Amino acid sequence: MKPKFVLIVLLEILLAVLTAFSNPPAAFGSRPGASDSSSKAEAWAALQKGFRLWDPEIMKTARDQFLALLLAEQAPGAELSHDLALCDFRLANFFLAAQNTAEADRYVAEARKYGEQARDRDPELGESYALEAYLIGIEIALHPDRAMILFTKSGEAFQKAFAKSPANPRVHLLKALSVFFTPEAFGGGAGEARGYLESAVDLFEKENASNRSGPAWGREEAFAYLGLCHKRLGNASKAREFLKKALEISPDFAFASRELKAIPEK
Repeated sequence: MKPKFVLIVLLEILLAVLTAFSNPPAAFGSRPGASDSSSKAEAWAALQKGFRLWDPEIMKTARDQFLALLLAEQAPGAELSHDLALCDFRLANFFLAAQNTAEADRYVAEARKYGEQARDRDPELGESYALEAYLIGIEIALHPDRAMILFTKSGEAFQKAFAKSPANPRVHLLKALSVFFTPEAFGGGAGEARGYLESAVDLFEKENASNRSGPAWGREEAFAYLGLCHKRLGNASKAREFLKKALEISPDFAFASRELKAIPEK
């Protein structure tokens, strides 16, 4: 393990511990209370904002908050581990897009670690299997020499995700993103991803967020990528329709705004 990586991990843990002990109501041994719920809501809001603005520093702030909450739990459940995996998934995507392969690799490893914790604590968490499958896809992009083994593992994880949570829109979204970024020569591309995105959008429209035990993330993302699929398939009017819907949900969604501006109005 590289000394720089060890130092970063130690600093993250130290920051999380200091944050946890600076808030007496959230001390070890206590049950989650109003302050914990408020802290988690703040962390989740930060993660969503960081993703929409595509700002890694805001996403890292959310990660630190989630890590502090996890360390403060006496008997951690699956939820906070899954939240941390989501943070690392977002950061891995950011650094992959920025061509910072070392950081992307690091966050993929962290996301898979926390995802495994979540599945150990709740083996029926289908969304976590879908996230694992997508993360394996990033690992394939970073390490093509591992593709043959990892491709099978990704497929198996997606199968488990759909078997356990067939009505979870995020499972369909993650599968769609995986297919979208897979080259057409290997069965991917916009045409293949569109069906999964249409299913995701339909399920998001039916979902009652108040009945979810976990965060309701991904709705604007599904509409935005469905718009991008139509753009790549040559249907500009449909592309604009779905991108505008994504911006209705999240007006500050930088990705949807950029893609919409790139489509010329007739």
